[in-house]
Formats: sequence, structure tokens, C-alpha cells
Amino acid sequence: MNDSRAFRYIVRLYFALAVPLWLLLAGVRLLLSEQFLQFEYQRPGFPADTFGFDVEDRIHYGPFAVNFLFNGEAIDYLASLRLPGEKCWIPAPGADDCPLFSERELRHMADVKHITSLAFALAVISAVVGACTALASRHKMGLRTDIAIGVQRGCRLALLAIAVLAILSTASWDRAFDAFHEVFFAAGTWRFPFSDSLIRLYPEQLFIDAALLIVIFVALCALTMLRLPTLLDRAVQRQR
Repeated sequence: MNDSRAFRYIVRLYFALAVPLWLLLAGVRLLLSEQFLQFEYQRPGFPADTFGFDVEDRIHYGPFAVNFLFNGEAIDYLASLRLPGEKCWIPAPGADDCPLFSERELRHMADVKHITSLAFALAVISAVVGACTALASRHKMGLRTDIAIGVQRGCRLALLAIAVLAILSTASWDRAFDAFHEVFFAAGTWRFPFSDSLIRLYPEQLFIDAALLIVIFVALCALTMLRLPTLLDRAVQRQR
């Protein structure tokens, strides 16, 4: 009996912790896309690049680093990218072009890819475990109830987490942004001059907009999932 209770507690805790991860990374994946970049670069009010990239340049070069995070390519994928001489902020004497990204930027993108790969691998593995647990619960009412309770708690935890993050970010975006990078990246590896391509292609406003959209996405998904049992019950009652 005690073993059964412990297992049910583990199932509830598992889904309570997994749901926020799934929702967060689903939102992140939606925004790590060429479509989001195109929307941002072309929307009114998005900050222009004062070092020479126009909208067309950003639309062309912006997706490379995002695609690199998921395409399985080595860092040579980014290292091989070149800018025509007239687009180079500091052109090399006698050179017709220059690298899009510096060695320091390339090292940072390699770190970003490593962390991104680990995060999404964790999400996929946890989703497979969750799916297997859900399949095993088809003929076990108690286990289905535990999963439902865990999912509901996970949705509430996700709402609480994004509310806290939203408050902290609103109060001091710079400190929250720095704290995030200090947790995941070594000191001195993630700050770049404004003339570097990473900053020109992905300015701070892009991250602010992405964070806002992720908060909205997670909140809508969590609220919908919390309301889903009630909506299904109402639909069944109407059919009777």
C-alpha cells in the first residue's frame, strides 16, 4: 500500500514538474524560427541597425544562427558565412569580404547550441516518459486521476513561474537578462560590442518581445488546460 501511494505521489510530482518545462520549451521553439524573425524585423518600431544592416540584410542573415541550433551542423556552418566588404563594420585592408561572426561570437553560439540541445533533449525524453505513463493509465482509473492532478498542478506552477518572472523582468529587465546568462554561460563569454553581428541581428528588443510572447503563450496554454475538463464535461452534458 505504501509503495502504491509513493508511486502515485511520484506520478503527480513528475507531471507537475514536466508540464511547465513542456509549455516553456514549446513557446521557445515557436519563436526560434525564421517566421518570428521576419515579423520582428519588419514590424514598426523595431530598432534599426546603426552599423549598416537594413531589413533585407537582417532577414537574410538572421535565420542562420537560429537554424544552427537545430540543424545538427558543426560550428563551421556559421564560421563559413561571409559579409560583402561594404557591409563589414571594420573591413580588412585588401579583402572583399569579412566573417559574419567573430571567433568570440562563434564560441558563444556553440555554447548556446549545447544548452539548447540539452534542454530540448530533456523535454523529448520527459515527454516520451509522460506518454508511456499515459498509455499505461488507460485501464487504471487511479493512475489517470494522478496524471490529471499532476497536469493541473503543473499548469498552476507554470502560471506562478511566469507571473514571478514577468514581475522580476518588468521591475528590472537588465538584471533579469544578466542573471539568466550568468546561470547558463561562463562569465565574460556573452557580452558583445554593439558593432558585432549577434547584437546587430538580435538586439535586446528581440529578446524582450520574445519573452513577452512566451509568457502569453504559456499562460494561454496553462489556462486552457486547466479549463479543459470543465469544457469537456459541458460538451458531454449538451450531447445528452
